[in-house]
Amino acid sequence: MYRFLIFFPALLAFVTMLPFMASANNADAFALEVVEISPSHSITATQTLDLDQLRALPSAEIRTTTIWTEGVQTFRGVWLSTLMDHLGITEGELVFSALNEYLVEIEMKDIVPGGPLVAYEWNGNPMSPRDKGPLWIVFPYDSDVKFQSETVYAQSIWQLDRIEISR
Repeated sequence: MYRFLIFFPALLAFVTMLPFMASANNADAFALEVVEISPSHSITATQTLDLDQLRALPSAEIRTTTIWTEGVQTFRGVWLSTLMDHLGITEGELVFSALNEYLVEIEMKDIVPGGPLVAYEWNGNPMSPRDKGPLWIVFPYDSDVKFQSETVYAQSIWQLDRIEISR
């Protein structure tokens, strides 16, 4: 009985971490869910994009420092504006959520080429959830002081897994 009481917390911790361990080892199994919501709050459409589909879109690369890392970092991904064009999204309220349910809003007017990048590589490597991945919205922070605000830093959501569009 006493061995079980000692073993149980470790077993519980292991079982709880299994989904994260699987996604850390297989980031390619990840899918970004895009959900469109009507004014009556019902879901009108759902799309999913896996990493291969995101990589198939025109890619961009930015080199910048961040407040979370040291030195200049290189990020490769797809401009959020390109992703919105690909999805046919031109208006609406956008809410981005992470694996840990962190939520941010980014206004459509701020979704421009040269603005937010949906990064799927960091310094040439895919990102696991432990490394802020598989998707991280980053901005070219060093390119303009407008990208060096608390609002922009808060919008730099990592472990991105869902986008909700309310129309």
